[in-house]
Amino acid sequence: DLNRAHDIVQLDKEVLDMIDIPKWFSEKEQLFATVRRGKPRNPSYLPVGLRGEKRQERFAFEAPCNMIKRTIHPWELITRESFRFNEVANYPVYRSYQQARLLLKHYSWGIGGSLGFELAAKQAAIKPTSDLDLLLYADTKEKLPLELLEKQAAFFQQIDVQVITKQGGFALKEYLEHPSKKILVKTDEGPKLTTEIW
Repeated sequence: DLNRAHDIVQLDKEVLDMIDIPKWFSEKEQLFATVRRGKPRNPSYLPVGLRGEKRQERFAFEAPCNMIKRTIHPWELITRESFRFNEVANYPVYRSYQQARLLLKHYSWGIGGSLGFELAAKQAAIKPTSDLDLLLYADTKEKLPLELLEKQAAFFQQIDVQVITKQGGFALKEYLEHPSKKILVKTDEGPKLTTEIW
């Protein structure tokens, strides 16, 4: 199965012996990392990142593909609840997630960011101040739920929606403001300003 940016991978903990672990990193029973965009130096490695409690606590490295125990894709998370549901149910990020589930049930979407990590790893990652990172999968312009986005503009304006295509990922807000202009697409080769987004 192809690993793509925003996937969460469970790694063999032996990986930690191969890297210079940041001081803030606290080891848990299972080791999870987020797949990053980028071209690894060696095709048998995968660009990933560890996360800490704070937003600035991120550690990027490359993990050998043979140390990946399993991959969890963002679209597999949308039926999951947090392992600490009672504690986080009223966090704005969690309420937005519940609303997104209702609105997007007929579309291809997934969860990234801290909530995606919490749902995948069953490790606390969201806070009352966390934002919802929503991924919308659309291989063509026609796959975008434009009518829904218009009708529910207030909801979609307040969350960070990234459209994921074969070319990479771009910000939905930027696209809706300038649908025919060049926009910034995040690709494995780095960010590109382009009109070729599909």
